[in-house]
Amino acid sequence: MRHRIFVGYVVAMVLVFLLPVPTTPLAESRHVDKVIHFGVFLGFALLFYVDRHWRVWQTFLIAVAFAGGIELVQWTLPYREGDWWDFVAGAAGAGLGAVVALVFERQAGRMAAPRRRPPNMTA
Repeated sequence: MRHRIFVGYVVAMVLVFLLPVPTTPLAESRHVDKVIHFGVFLGFALLFYVDRHWRVWQTFLIAVAFAGGIELVQWTLPYREGDWWDFVAGAAGAGLGAVVALVFERQAGRMAAPRRRPPNMTA
C-alpha cells in the first residue's frame, strides 16, 4: 500500500509540474510557487523514505535530484519555465523531509532498543 501511495504521489507531481497551466499574477506576486515546491518535495522525501527505507542521506539526494530533474524538464518545455529558485525551494523541502525522517528514525531506534538496568549497587 505504501508503494502505491508513493507512486500516485509521484504521478501527481509530474502532472502538476509538467502539464501546461495558466499562470496567475497572484501566485507570482506572493511566491506561492516556491511554497508549493517546498511542500511537494517535503512530501516526496517523506513518502520516498517510508516506501523505500533507504538511508536518510540517500533519500535527500534522490529528492534533490528529482527536484533538479523537474526544473530541467520544465526548462526544455515551451509552455513552462525552469527556475533555480523553484529548485532551491524543492531542495529545502527535501532537506526538511530528510530531517523529519532522521528524527523519526532515531526515535524508532530508541523505542526498539532494550532498556538497560542500572548496575546493582548493593553488595
